[in-house]
Formats: sequence, C-alpha cells, structure tokens
Amino acid sequence: MKKLTLKPVDTFFFKNHQVTEAGNDTAMDGIFPPRPNTIYGALRAAFIHEHATFEEFAQQRNEKVKKWMGTQNEFGEFQITYCGLEYNKTLFLPLPLDYQVVEADEKTIAYPLQLKKDTQLSSQPGKWRLFSSRNEKSKSSSQQYVPIQHWKEAVLQQQPIHHLSHAAQMLSGEEKLGIALNYQERKAEEHYLYRMVKWRFKEEGAFVVYTSSSPDFSAVKFARIGGENRPWIVKQNEEVFSLWTEEELQKLSEQIQKTNIAKIILLAPAIWENGSRPGSFDGEHIKLPNGLKVELLAAAIGRPELYGGWDIANHRPKPRKPMVPAGSVLYVKVQEGQVTELLSLANGFHLTDEGAHEGFGFAVIASGKQMEEELSCIR
Repeated sequence: MKKLTLKPVDTFFFKNHQVTEAGNDTAMDGIFPPRPNTIYGALRAAFIHEHATFEEFAQQRNEKVKKWMGTQNEFGEFQITYCGLEYNKTLFLPLPLDYQVVEADEKTIAYPLQLKKDTQLSSQPGKWRLFSSRNEKSKSSSQQYVPIQHWKEAVLQQQPIHHLSHAAQMLSGEEKLGIALNYQERKAEEHYLYRMVKWRFKEEGAFVVYTSSSPDFSAVKFARIGGENRPWIVKQNEEVFSLWTEEELQKLSEQIQKTNIAKIILLAPAIWENGSRPGSFDGEHIKLPNGLKVELLAAAIGRPELYGGWDIANHRPKPRKPMVPAGSVLYVKVQEGQVTELLSLANGFHLTDEGAHEGFGFAVIASGKQMEEELSCIR
C-alpha cells in the first residue's frame, strides 16, 4: 500500500456543490476538508499531466495512463482507500458522532453516548436509542478531530475524549477581495465584486492518501488542488493504513462477544441511496461488502450535505445527492459466530453506494455496549 502526502505551497480554497459567480453580493464560503473526489481528481490529473498530454489522454494513445487513469468516460485501476488529515505529522481522525461534545471549565470534552432500549412511544423506528447523562449545553460535533492514538484508546475503552481539535484551530483564514476581469477588453467588469476566505495551516498540515491500487507517483512532484488550482507538493511512501493492532483486535473480539453489539464508524463521507441509510439496508439488516448481514439497532448520523459537481465528460452538472458526513456511526447486532467475519473488516472497508474508488464511505469496526442505567434521552 502506498501513502501519498499532499502539502500546500500557498493558501487553499475548496468549493462546495454550489455555483459561484462574481457579483455585488457574492461571498464564497469554502469547505474543509475537501471531499475525497477532489483529491482523487487532482491526483488523476497530475499523473496524466506528468506522463502524457491531455490530447493523448483524450485519444487513449498512452496505455500506461489509460490503465491507471482510465478514459474521459471510465475510471482506471487507480483507487483511493482512505484520504485523511495529518497535522504536525500526526494523523487526525474525525470524532465519532455518538459522542456528545460539552464545554466545562474552559475545556472541551466529548462523552460517549450509550445504547439503551427505549420503551416510550417514538416516531423513530426501532426500540434502540442513544442516551446521555450530561446536563451541560452541547456543542457541535462536526469539524472535530482527534489524534489517532487518543481516538483509538477512547473508542476501544469507550471513555471520554479529552484531546479534541476543531478544524478552526488548525487553520488560519485570509480574506480576499477581488473583481472579475474581462480578458478580451483587458479591463475590470463593473458590478462584479467578490469576497472569499482562503485558508492555510497554522502549523505543518497535509492530506494523506492511502491507496492499494496505484501507479508509481514518484515522478509527480505537484498536484493542483481546489479553487484556482493552487499547487500542492506530492510525496510518496510505502505505508499501510492499519487502525487496530492484533492485541486490540483480540480485545474488540472479546467485547463484541459479550454484548453482540458492534459499531461501524465512517472515517470518510458516504453517498447512500437511501439518504441516511446505505442501499443494502432492507429495513432491518445491512449487508456488508463481505456478504455478512447485520441487524441495524441505532445510528448517529450527522446532517447530510449535498454532493454534486461538474460532469466534465458530458459538460453538465452532476445530479445532486445527499452525502452522509464522516464520523457517522451505525450500531449493529452481531449473531453468534459472526464476530470473526465482522472483524475481518475492522481495519477498513467501503460502505458507500457511489465513489468507493475515490475513497468515499471508508469505515472501520469498533465495539459497542448497552447501557443499564436509566438516563435522559437525547432526541
């Protein structure tokens, strides 16, 4: 497996699905982190540019480029397993959304919610809910990141997380004011003022791409990513993404065997046919990529975002679809004898109905438990 590290040379800006046009009232708000397809497309274009002309690519004359990067209408063998955020040489994972973020004594702490049967009438299907005993005012769980080692320890032991970093703590914004230009008349367009915020990492930040199906990127020194095609330095290493050690997998196995409850945690956003549920969900069970069917008990799903973009091949907008954010969690019940098969996916698999080759829907397995005490319900 290869690891590609992408470091910005200058400020950066990532567009969302919305159309942006210069105008008196236009203020462009970017997104962070970029979606996996943005990184995939940038690496694909960088490889094509390094090894062929785009005319050769369009006419499919370069077999190496065609094999890995496909054609204008088809993808090649290049695939992204997982695209993550690295800060000060540490991999940060998104906070699982079955944690409640509270602020007390000027400290931000995330407390795990607990699974419990709810006998009260509810508009939600099923009898399982996520509960909390915290009385403090909650903060948003989105854009919260945790260093991988603290993430693993907290999730494995189902303990509070004290090492939280909001994306805003890693980024420094630089406001830009500009005008639209008429290049034919060599003058500025009237009434076409725009405002936007560009970002840079406060310290050493990068995106890391893990791929098990990739050509040699050692000759690719730069990739142009995001708005204005800003350059990012590309470095290649041999490294495998493996979340859990053998000892930790054994502990997960013991925990799941005691409760028959496990968690599927999305480390990357997913595009699901059923909106907040994957296409393999039949109303009770979810079918995983290895064929295993598990019963869905409850879910902690973040607010879906619209996924869209521009279809270059057909010169038209792509259909907009809901995209489940990274950090979303599915609680599932595992039958006797299924634990080993489930844990074969523990270090990563794709649970998405679209874009798996671009890194969408990358998920891992953790253990879950049922709460015995009577606690207040979070709706």
